[in-house]
Amino acid sequence: MSLEGQVQAYADRLGRPIIVFDVEFTVIAFSVHDRDVDHARLAIILSHKGSSRARESIREYRVGHADGPVRIPPIDGGLTRHVAPVRHEGHVVGYVSSTIPEETPDEELVDDEVLRDARAQLGIVLAAMALGNREDEDRALRLVTSLLDGDAEHRRRAADELLTGGLLSPAPHYTAITMSAPPPADPSSATLRLMLDRARTTIPAFPSLRAVGTVIDGEAVLVVPYQIDRERLAALLDLPAFVTLRAGIGGAHSPLADVHRSLREARIAGRGAAIDPTRDRVVHWEDLGLDRVLLQLPLEELTTADLPAPVQQLLAEQSGPDLAQTLEAYLDCGCDAQRTAQELHVHRSTLYYRLDRVRAITDVDLSDGSVRRELHTGLRVATLAGLR
Repeated sequence: MSLEGQVQAYADRLGRPIIVFDVEFTVIAFSVHDRDVDHARLAIILSHKGSSRARESIREYRVGHADGPVRIPPIDGGLTRHVAPVRHEGHVVGYVSSTIPEETPDEELVDDEVLRDARAQLGIVLAAMALGNREDEDRALRLVTSLLDGDAEHRRRAADELLTGGLLSPAPHYTAITMSAPPPADPSSATLRLMLDRARTTIPAFPSLRAVGTVIDGEAVLVVPYQIDRERLAALLDLPAFVTLRAGIGGAHSPLADVHRSLREARIAGRGAAIDPTRDRVVHWEDLGLDRVLLQLPLEELTTADLPAPVQQLLAEQSGPDLAQTLEAYLDCGCDAQRTAQELHVHRSTLYYRLDRVRAITDVDLSDGSVRRELHTGLRVATLAGLR
């Protein structure tokens, strides 16, 4: 009998809908019931993941240490739940959760031999799935690491194995995506793996094409053979589980053995997403412009003393932040005073006054192209280095 069949039979024996989770609280299977009106349960099924409060409750009530089902009070407006550990060879490999009427007495919630045998069978299936997942993850880690960080020969062999093994679909070009969190956030490997799983099913422009990814040194890396739907990726990062993450998207490269170039670009773009407050949480290499170069500087080591003297003088002034913002907007607008005033929502006379203050403080000629370049680049570096 399939896993779905076992779960449905278990639910029919209980007379209640159930959900089966693995140890990381990912939904593995669930029963089908015509009268399922538990919105909390439906939300879990649709998201493929137990809520953080549900996970905390399972730990709080020590379900993993119990011999049988444990009653857990309603969570997030849901129903009372009966949660039992699923074990294999003495190790917890998952959980079975069922909803129960609030008024049901404990003596009616029996854990008879039939139900214990069902959990034992589920334990075998979940243990085998976990082993298969670990083997797939180990293989993906080995091949993706070789593809991205190996020498030319290792990259070629890894590319061949990924394509011939069906782990990655053949395509004219490939793109790397990185997903990580800037310090001090430290997402768990489980969170990053979940992000990879969701990204593979959420962001492809062509769902029939297969992508491959793994977690390398606290960073989720995905290699995709299709164009990226940035809006879908941004929506994925908006989910509560992924709010600390930022994503960088590299350029498209061909053949697959050259996708390490895309990874380099994705990491630079990801750095921009992490440190630049003016950018979105998803940044593409092709949108970086001059930041392609600036983001490769040792920004963490820079101080105000490393900036051009006029920029130092401007930032040192008490009104420096407002004047720097005005000057940067003026330079962004190509020194068009009318457009700049509109962007800043100020009168042109106010703009001219601020620009006169900038000239007085810095003693520079804003009509000089080289001066404008120096000021514009210096202000941008100051932003990226966190000096403004």
